[in-house]
Parts: sequence; structure tokens; C-alpha cells
Amino acid sequence: MADYYPLLARALDALPDRTPALRKAVYDRARSALIGQLRTLEPPLPDEAIETERKALDSAIERLEAAYGTPVAPPPPPPPQAVAPFPVAPAPQPEVPAPPAAPPSPPEPAPEPAPPPASLPETAAPFMPELSTPVEREAPAEEPLPEPGPPPAFTPFVPPPRRQRIDETPAAVADPVQDIDPAAGPAADVVPPEGGNGRRRPKLDVKAPRTGRSRQLRNLFVGAVLAVVIGLIAVAAIMLADKRSDLPQSAGGTEGGPAAAPDAKLSDRVGSDRLDAEPQSAPAESGSRSELAVAQRAVLYEENANDPKAQPAATQGRVVWRLEAVNGEQGQPLQSAIRANVEYPDAGLTLSMTIRRNLDATLPASHTIELAFTNYGPGEKRAVQEIGLLQLKDEESGRGSSVSGLPVRVRDNLFLIGLSNLPADIERNTEMLTRRNWMDLAVKYKAGPRAILNFEKGTAGSRVVQDAFNQWR
Repeated sequence: MADYYPLLARALDALPDRTPALRKAVYDRARSALIGQLRTLEPPLPDEAIETERKALDSAIERLEAAYGTPVAPPPPPPPQAVAPFPVAPAPQPEVPAPPAAPPSPPEPAPEPAPPPASLPETAAPFMPELSTPVEREAPAEEPLPEPGPPPAFTPFVPPPRRQRIDETPAAVADPVQDIDPAAGPAADVVPPEGGNGRRRPKLDVKAPRTGRSRQLRNLFVGAVLAVVIGLIAVAAIMLADKRSDLPQSAGGTEGGPAAAPDAKLSDRVGSDRLDAEPQSAPAESGSRSELAVAQRAVLYEENANDPKAQPAATQGRVVWRLEAVNGEQGQPLQSAIRANVEYPDAGLTLSMTIRRNLDATLPASHTIELAFTNYGPGEKRAVQEIGLLQLKDEESGRGSSVSGLPVRVRDNLFLIGLSNLPADIERNTEMLTRRNWMDLAVKYKAGPRAILNFEKGTAGSRVVQDAFNQWR
């Protein structure tokens, strides 16, 4: 299973504010993207493998949460306070009973029983704003609602001032109300009943929309960062879309007996039906000759499990280089890819390496290297669990330099390497891949021992790699 910890950690480090809500949003989107992509793979993965990857992602999330802790976010309190100011501001209408101008208003003759409401703000002023809030919203929306008995006690105070401001400006009572609402400052006439609360809460109302806007901007930023994280996590699904049509072309190079021996489960998961080129020399003799013409040397160096200090055991093999046209992304034409089939018959181990240019804008990689191992016969104990970065060198016995990139484990025997898309790294990786003649790939078996796959480009491989990079430019 892949190590998702560094991928999620980078995404969280890029956030301006790593609150629990933002972190949870990143985790949820990463989890849904991973599960969705893994379920669309061809051939489909078993539920056990998907569950294993999900648990690996959850484990990485737990590690990150343990590191970040769980701070409490204070944004929620402002919105409830922002709703209350609107009913409280018009509530200071106890002055309405003093002038007799309230009864003449045609829509609501009920303002006459104003004395009861005048006593309400004095006794229950701090508690009534919540009750007046729903009444205020219903009265302006539907004018016939003031007919019921209880509501009229409150409705006359809320709707009339607003109607007087808009429609009945000449009214004597409407003028002071209009001066108080927009300015929110000269509320000296309304200070005794509820003026203090009315003046303070509208100020909080101005801050509430700013908080909402900041949250929207923050969510947009998180979405952009999450797109990069999902691209890294879903790289396996992106690259396996054409696995069914690509891997059957890999050369097995063994007799009919060993060809039937590979583990069926691994073959089904990787999507490679090993087709032997040499046993079919009679019907396809020309294809065998072309492969033999480009075969180059390969050596497998394995650590001695009994004595790690002893000299490593060497197993001879061969590698065949091809330039092939493979399926691109959905809706895109075929693209050129470098295919190297490395085989060690005596060890029962094969490697199919595919190098292609990355056309997915959401994936931060210039090129991708897909590594699919197959075990058969004596190689059943050589299932690969971990890999290192690909190293390139000029001589077989020289010391190699690693490419700039990030290895990702999809499952046992299936890995991906994303090459860095920084301009300096692209130039360095291209120079090493096109000019150096030998490649090393360090691996660790599931059983414990380590090994190095060493294979040569030679004349045929150099020509294939150079042609591919010329087409990609």
C-alpha cells in the first residue's frame, strides 16, 4: 500500500489556516477520490485491496491529526448574532403609541393597543428579540398575516416603520425612525427602552458577511490544493487505464511450462497475460527475430539472506527495448511510450517498465514510469514490496545517480514513479535518460532480502529512448 502521509502533509502545509474543518475537508475529498479511482480500475481490484488502501489512508490521517491536534474554530458564533440585530433595531417602536398617527395607516388599524407592547420592552427587552425575529420576517413577506390575535401585538411595531420609510415618508413618526436606522448613531430618543441593544448588534451584522466571504475564498483555495493531492493519490488509477492493452505485448521468453506457472492472482491484478515470444517461433518467427536483435544484457544481484555480508548472488538475464503507441487519457489519441521488458528466467522474475509523457494537467509530473513485476516458478518468493528511485550510470560497475521524482506503491509488484516537473529537474532527468547507458533499480522482496535489477540500454535502447524524447518535444 502507498504511503499517503507525505502527500497529505504537503497539502495541509499549503493551507493558510489548518483548522479541523479544513483538514477534514481535505481528508474526505482525498478518501472519496482514492476509493472512486480504485473502483474504476481495469481489471477491477478486489475489495480486500481497496480496503487495504483505505486503511492506509486512514492511518496517515490519524498520524497527521496526532501531529496537528484539534484546535477549536471560533467562526460559528457570529452568524447567530448577525440574525438578531434586524428585529431589535425596529423594536424600539414604543414611541408609536404617543403620536396618534399610527391608527390612520390603512394596512393595519390594530396599532391602537400599543400600551401592552410598551410594557413588554421594559420587562422582557433582553429576551424578546428572538421572539420578534420570526414575526418580523413573516409580516413583510405576507401582509395578510397580521390578522391573527397574538401577532398584531408585535407586528404593528415592525412593519409600520419600514412602510413609512419607503411609502409614507411624510408621516411625522416616520422621520425620526428613518434617521435612526441608517445612521445607527443618533438613537438618543430610543435609548431608554432598547436602544443599547439595537445600536450594538447592527455593528456585528456588518462583520458577518465578511466572515462568509473569507470562508468562501478559503474553500476555493483548499479546493485548488486538494486537486493536486488527489492527482498524486490517483496516479495509479490514471496510469492503469490502458493496462489491458499494453501488458500483453511484453515478451516472456520462457518455455510453455514456466509460462503457465505464474501466480494467477498477480497476473489478474496487474492485467498482464504473459505471452511467450520464443515458443511461438513457428507462427511468428519474424517477431522473435526482431526481439532477439534488440536484446541487451541484464543482471540481477540478490542479497544473501543467510549472510548479508557475503557477496551478492548474480543471475543473468536480458532486456528488450521498444517504442510503442499506447492508449492515452480518455478522449485523447495514442501516444508514444518507451517499453523495456526485463527478464531473469533462472530467477523466475520479469519486469515490464513503461516510460511515458504525462498529459494530465492535475498531476504534478513531467513523465511517469510504470513498473510491473511478475513472478513464476522459482520467483514466487521474489514478490517485490518496495522500490527505490531509478538510477542511471555510464558503466555497469559505476555508481548511479537517481532521477528526480517520487516513487508510489500501488500494491505488491506494481509501482509508479512520477518525475519532477520543475524545469531544472526536467532537464536533468532528460539528460540522464537519453545519455547514460545503464540503469539500476533497487528493490526489497516481501520475504525480506534486497536486490538490484541492473540492465543495459545498448544501441537499441538508446535509439528507442532518443526517438521517444524527440517525439515528446
